Amino acid sequence: MNGLYDAVLAKPYENVNDSKSALQIGERIKQQTRALLAIDRIPNKTFDFEPVATGRPLVYKGYTLQKYSVEICKDLKMLYYMLEPNTAVENAPGVVALCGHGYGVRQILNISKSGHKKRINYLDNYQKNFAVELAKRGCIVIAPELFGFGEARLKKDLIKPFYISSCDELSHHLLPYGLTVAAMRVYQAEVCAQILLKHKRINKEKLSCMGISGGGLTALYAGVIEDSFKKIVISGYVNTFRDSILSRWHCPDNYIPGIMKIGEIYDFASSLAPRELLIESGKKDKLFPIDASEKAHENIKRIYKLVGVENKLVIDVFDGKHSVSGSKSFDFLSK
Repeated sequence: MNGLYDAVLAKPYENVNDSKSALQIGERIKQQTRALLAIDRIPNKTFDFEPVATGRPLVYKGYTLQKYSVEICKDLKMLYYMLEPNTAVENAPGVVALCGHGYGVRQILNISKSGHKKRINYLDNYQKNFAVELAKRGCIVIAPELFGFGEARLKKDLIKPFYISSCDELSHHLLPYGLTVAAMRVYQAEVCAQILLKHKRINKEKLSCMGISGGGLTALYAGVIEDSFKKIVISGYVNTFRDSILSRWHCPDNYIPGIMKIGEIYDFASSLAPRELLIESGKKDKLFPIDASEKAHENIKRIYKLVGVENKLVIDVFDGKHSVSGSKSFDFLSK
């Protein structure tokens, strides 16, 4: 298996030593990623999105939360939440907030299943309710229920414990069609970007995305193929395939056939240059070991420096486990 890695892994930036070549490689990675994810081949997609509000808005200190449903494919609706600061702000930053594994989008919203604020925070030390933190700082945030999580699980899984996802069965069902759970989630992120861009209070030049863990995967590949994201925050994911995804058991949604023929995780992140990128890596992260994360950081730094935009790359290595940090990312996105 180690031999496969060495034989198959592409190294697109290995011999690149100038800005023009680095940018050309980045553009090629973007094209290859779009072809690999095959989002254009998801059948019966909707193009005129008509969100429908579900329930009444909930007003909290600093922000208002509203739940929506929108059809994104024939017979497939996406649930999402919109968080808006209570103080009217023009040209606000817009953020697509992408949750990781747990009990779905509610884990970054600090709400219970009934939609009200939680009194007990199950596992929330990991995702830090980051959608709420961004809304409190003046961002307009859209947070989708990602395919296979929370309320977007298969019906038979909805009666199972809240932390059980539907990723296994959905992955197995999509693969024969040449699709993946990752592709479906990247498509969701793209839809959320389009919805935010129609918002009257959004500054289109301040559209961003942020994701943690599995949401970090989605944020990375959505950032690669969606130019409208001007800032990207990837938390608890930037590493190497060899030392993370291939080194232990991970959820099937992490595995995308053919991905390593394009490059390593750090190659995809490097292709984001010259856009702004912030990476969060915990020193005690056992899922994405810090030694491999720091190796990835060095590769990304080299390309950002080569392109002449090293000031647009922020790396937050914090003394913590697999979790959101927020010490730099929250201000980074709310500027």
